[in-house]
Amino acid sequence: MRVTGKEQDSKMKCTTDQLEIVFSMTRDEIIGEPSYTKSSNLGVVQFRHNYDQQILSHVAQKAQELRYTIAKKRQLNLKYIRGSHLHIPEINELVNAPGRLARLSEIAAVELEIYPLSIISSIITFQDADSEGSIVWHTDGIPITEMVPLAIDGLVGGELELYLGSSEVGLARLYEAHEEISDSKLVRVKHQLGFSILGQLMRLMHRVNPVTHGSRMTLNMNLRSAKRPFIDDNTMCYLAADNPELEWQSEYFEDVRSRQLPRYLAAQAEHAHRKPA
Repeated sequence: MRVTGKEQDSKMKCTTDQLEIVFSMTRDEIIGEPSYTKSSNLGVVQFRHNYDQQILSHVAQKAQELRYTIAKKRQLNLKYIRGSHLHIPEINELVNAPGRLARLSEIAAVELEIYPLSIISSIITFQDADSEGSIVWHTDGIPITEMVPLAIDGLVGGELELYLGSSEVGLARLYEAHEEISDSKLVRVKHQLGFSILGQLMRLMHRVNPVTHGSRMTLNMNLRSAKRPFIDDNTMCYLAADNPELEWQSEYFEDVRSRQLPRYLAAQAEHAHRKPA
């Protein structure tokens, strides 16, 4: 499904001027029915970004140098550099680029903030036909991710694959009933240099289509709702599966105490106030 910027306005209420959008599906369109646990109705939107190409090239070069020293493969068959901005400081220039959050918030139709846990607020992922392969079917813990390709070399496969339907149903059919997923239940989004994919992949079943040739390196910059940061499936167990050293615990507890809990209580109070007498 490919849409123009004008069509996107009617679907996502996005009014960003001159935004070149090449793919867009809302969350409800992907799932096939309205969903409740979400930051907004953002599903997946692919659009031309405006990041500095010199910075992207530098980040790609540094990531390639670090690929075989600090990148790790743990769960989901995903090889990645954790806390990539801590190893490549120039990533912070992209994360904090002027106007970035406002632009992404407009696309998502909700005010966004940078994901606060430094170990995963930005990561760099690697896929190739020889070793990294694909990322298995799963749903994300992090609410929203911006994926920015840093390098694509002779890539065959490697698309973002979305399951059309409930993730609970899809995962049960795949892993419990051992059913194959038919093409009629899939949408593929091809990564392109110069274009970001902004996706609310929490509770959306997806994977990286197996890479059969070439390679791809991608910078993922993670986000969440500023007003409702508690809309988040990144549990401690899920975090520990990829980050078993537990060095993120203090940040996690502080975020729950100072951000998630106050916002959750405020949302509950607002909801109670709106209830009819």
